[in-house]
Parts: sequence; C-alpha cells; structure tokens
Amino acid sequence: MIDFTIEREISAPIDTVFARLTDHRAYATMTPLRKSELEREGTPAPNGTGAVRKLSLIGPPLREEVTTYEEPKRFAYTLLSGLPVRNHVGDVRLEQTGAGTHMVYRVTAHPTIKGAGPVLAAILKQAVGQLITGVAKSAEAAR
Repeated sequence: MIDFTIEREISAPIDTVFARLTDHRAYATMTPLRKSELEREGTPAPNGTGAVRKLSLIGPPLREEVTTYEEPKRFAYTLLSGLPVRNHVGDVRLEQTGAGTHMVYRVTAHPTIKGAGPVLAAILKQAVGQLITGVAKSAEAAR
C-alpha cells in the first residue's frame, strides 16, 4: 500500500490557497504538467464535487474526480485512470494559521503491479510535492 502525508506552511490566506489548489485548469502553469483541463465541471462550478480533471505530462493522462469540495478547508479526489493503482485517494486539509495556511496533503493507493509500490510512491510524492510548491508560490505571489 502507498500511504504518505506532506505538510507545508504557506504564507498566504486560506481562501487564496484553496482557490489555487482547486484551480485545475491552472495546474499546467504551476507544475511541470504539459496540460491540465477539465473534462467535466463540478458543483460548485467549475472545480467542485464531481469535476473530472485530466492531467498530462508523459504517457497516458491522469484522470481524477473531485469527491470533496469544502471551501476553504478540505478538498479530496480519487484517481479514475492513468496509473497502475486502485483506490487512489488524495485528501487535502487546510487550516488558517494567523496570516498563513497549514496544508496537510495525504495520498493513499494500492499498486496493481506486485513490487511497484516503492517506485509509484516515489513518483507520487514528487508529483504532489511539485503541486504543493506551485500552489504555495502562486498563492504567496497573490498576497
């Protein structure tokens, strides 16, 4: 099983951090992704619950569906396709800390290829880390 948590202090208000985190179409401007788009808008539109985002870097795109959208404190999604895992869930919790925001980003998944867990975990940690850094930089620049 893959199970990791990344925590980060961001020097920006929680509303700004949440807005950047859930701006799926902007991911390609904040990360190494080549392309980020919405296949389906969610509720509230466009980035809320039920939204399906398509993220492309190399190989097949990742398709993820937003399962929780509790502005500005919680955001979660599940992977629909693109990686050899099942039950992949990303859960992000935000907490206002004075003028900043504390982010806790947890990922769980079950590899479908025997022995691939450590490699997939390393890839996912790197990708999530890059996303968190991009969200932090974008949110801090907006202050």
